[in-house]
Amino acid sequence: MNLRLLRLTLTGLAIGSLIFGGAAYYISGKSINFNQDQQTALPTLGGDFSLVDQHGKTRTDAEFRGKYMLVYFGYTFCPDICPLGLRNISSAIDLLGRDKDQVAPLFITIDPERDTVESLNSYASTIHSSFILLTGSQQEIDTATKAYNVYAAKARPDGTVAEYLMDHSSLVYLMDRDGKLVDFFAHTEEPQKIADRISRFLIQDMKKSSIKRHHK
Repeated sequence: MNLRLLRLTLTGLAIGSLIFGGAAYYISGKSINFNQDQQTALPTLGGDFSLVDQHGKTRTDAEFRGKYMLVYFGYTFCPDICPLGLRNISSAIDLLGRDKDQVAPLFITIDPERDTVESLNSYASTIHSSFILLTGSQQEIDTATKAYNVYAAKARPDGTVAEYLMDHSSLVYLMDRDGKLVDFFAHTEEPQKIADRISRFLIQDMKKSSIKRHHK
């Protein structure tokens, strides 16, 4: 495929649909040469986290080793960007068919003040049933956002708990079976394209596994 240059900066952050109708990209303010066939230019993102899911169970990144992770950071009060991104991920998961069990979709809140276990449990009914929704203390969420270089901040603090929006970046991260970043998508990416790109990695894994068995 052709080389695509993605300019990812601190500017262009999204506040719902108020700015540019949508996309916000942020990875350390760096330019990344993104090649669909060679992922060597991707930055090192991701890392350890220990958070609580929508059922109150502690979940860590280590338990997802051996699967691909689709990681998305957002919040349940998000008016349109997060719902769109989550719908696209949900549809992509369905398009994977029987391979969907090899992918763990994670939604990590950037708004733990409002996104409690109970609210995440309620929100889970609006997205794919395989999603794991995660929250935690502000410090725990800060650790996760820092690991993925996610930008998140209150956009309209007005002295109340409920009435504020969040500025945040909106990439979907694809982490491989070892927790390494191998691809990423805009929240507006078409589900079929997401599914196709995930499938390509799954096919590569099958080929590598076959070669290893052949050489034993």
